Amino acid sequence: MYKSTRDNNKKYSFSEVLLKGIADDGGLFIPEKIPKLTLNQLTQLSDMAYQKRAVFVLNLFKTGFPKGVISNIVNQAYSTNFDTSLIAPLIHLKDNQYVLELWHGPTLAFKDMALQIMPLFFSKAIKKPNRYLILVATSGDTGKAALEGYKDKENISIIVFYPEKHVSKIQELQMTTQEGENVSVVAIKDNFDKCQSLVKEIFNDKRFNNILKSKFKTTLSSANSINWGRLVPQIVYHVSSYVDLIRMGVISAGDQIDISIPTGNFGNILAAFYARGMGLPVRKLICASNANNVLTKFLQTGVYDIRNRSLVKTPSPSMDILVASNIERLLYLLTNNPKQVSDWMNHLKLNKFFMVDIATKNKLKDIFYADWVSNIDCLKHIKALYSETKYLIDPHTSVAHIVAERYIAKTNIIKPVIICSTAHWSKFSRSIVNAPRQIKNLSRKKIIHRQKCSPKIESIKTTILEFLASHDNI
Repeated sequence: MYKSTRDNNKKYSFSEVLLKGIADDGGLFIPEKIPKLTLNQLTQLSDMAYQKRAVFVLNLFKTGFPKGVISNIVNQAYSTNFDTSLIAPLIHLKDNQYVLELWHGPTLAFKDMALQIMPLFFSKAIKKPNRYLILVATSGDTGKAALEGYKDKENISIIVFYPEKHVSKIQELQMTTQEGENVSVVAIKDNFDKCQSLVKEIFNDKRFNNILKSKFKTTLSSANSINWGRLVPQIVYHVSSYVDLIRMGVISAGDQIDISIPTGNFGNILAAFYARGMGLPVRKLICASNANNVLTKFLQTGVYDIRNRSLVKTPSPSMDILVASNIERLLYLLTNNPKQVSDWMNHLKLNKFFMVDIATKNKLKDIFYADWVSNIDCLKHIKALYSETKYLIDPHTSVAHIVAERYIAKTNIIKPVIICSTAHWSKFSRSIVNAPRQIKNLSRKKIIHRQKCSPKIESIKTTILEFLASHDNI
């Protein structure tokens, strides 16, 4: 069963959590208990294909779906829609560094790892004739991955809001050319944090939600990482990367590793934190930020402070975020105190900062290593690494690799370090050379979605109501 980060008492099933997205009290859903992995199980997983690893890990979380259904969903989600049968291959880069390539799916971003499987679970969880509207705020990659995953799904519609001029041109084209009878894409004339706060406000507006239910028989849900259904599939690939090191003979089950993750909304690194809690031998989670370095300072000082901060435009736009939603889940896991977590989140909303207690601060420093990378250093490093290794990375992966190398130099660590590569480099290149099939003809596709919206809650509500009215027969 599952509970909210702001209330220990009410319990929910996996299907309820998946469909609701966010708790009625504004909190995020988390499992009551974290299942455990034994060293023997890790060894056994090393001999399995990715799909079987996924089925094994998903079954540990007691989804309520029969094992046969989970197996069918996994095999459908991770199939020929990925350009490698390995799904999430682990590549030796140099020395003790390994790259986990998470961008082999249809949208060339790590979001596919969750958003190819989550809509399948979502469809199975729906009890007809109920209808759902998926609201998504995206900083770049989630939008296209969610659109691709939910397009033309029965009894489901989806609206993606993205910050105008704050995503790459390729990311924007991927979204605005998206086909599907049940999809809409809207540009917000502001940054991602504003998009995210507007979507959260819609979820928490009970009167507006009642209008949607009474007039359109529609319930809201989310495909952002605030939805637990996004995080579980991400736990799988962190486990998979570890057992790949076992398979490659680099480590034995029980040997420690470190993982470096480019971090924006804190979902990917939280999934690694859950994998660590399950027993994956991870020594440090390396939190790599760009110039929007609020998370770096929080993990180093225990103070989350966005006062007098404005969002910096960077070459890694998917990380251009100041308010990381999944910090709430982390704080609950560290404190087991829903009232304290609720107080911190409310303080952040009202005063734009909060400070954790000494015990929580010490836990953060014990588990995480955090650093950030400037725009100039990020771009220089892409060229330098290619010159050294002939391996080309995108700006997000560059941030993760730079911070990983700083960590290695600082600690003289000889343990394997996994660098999470979250997007294919071509998504962030102005001139695409040898582009993968997924985006080769993107510039020739017809732009379908041109709608723009002001960053005001009433404008968002009007946009939603107009979309549902025009799609009432879907």
